[in-house]
Amino acid sequence: MKKLLLFAFILVCTTSIYSQNFSYGFVTGVNYHDTEAKNSSRSITGEVHDRPNIHVGAFADYQFSERLGVKLNTQYNRLHEKYRLYLGGTNYINSTYSINTFQIIPHLKFDVKTAYNKGGYLLVGPRMSIVVSANDDSGTDVKDFYKSTNFGVQAGFGFNLSKMFALELLGEYGFSDITESEPTKITTAGIYINFNVNVEAIINR
Repeated sequence: MKKLLLFAFILVCTTSIYSQNFSYGFVTGVNYHDTEAKNSSRSITGEVHDRPNIHVGAFADYQFSERLGVKLNTQYNRLHEKYRLYLGGTNYINSTYSINTFQIIPHLKFDVKTAYNKGGYLLVGPRMSIVVSANDDSGTDVKDFYKSTNFGVQAGFGFNLSKMFALELLGEYGFSDITESEPTKITTAGIYINFNVNVEAIINR
């Protein structure tokens, strides 16, 4: 996973040399998400987990018009999901799964002001997650419970605090089924808070 993130960041840095419209840097933040189980015959239900998830990675931003651009996040995200597993009758146990994922998130970026990367901006785009590993409370491998990839869509807004730093708030809906446990279908919804550090702006200030 670390090698993938390092490769993504090196690729971003190398590409930026060839165009003044590129910027690049680090992204980190927290996210919260909820799960909804369907068609499970009440064998499993999703529960709200109040523990924040942490994500960290790299971003590339390419401006192709005065107010429009594309921003790509490649990041590691450690998720925590809580489920209630029914054993029969009214008996159940609560179990928390920890999932390590690699995410690819391209956003279409629209600046509210006429100057790019100054002030507020809007973001919308898909999200793809690749499941690297998953374990339950006891450390047992539960990766087979999950599909290897799942997809969602994000939309929200950001604000450039300065040339070097920006904050983003994004809502997300995971429209694809994340589980291999047929006929149960599990979808997700959540919120991402991103903090961007523009390395290109720091180097060339």
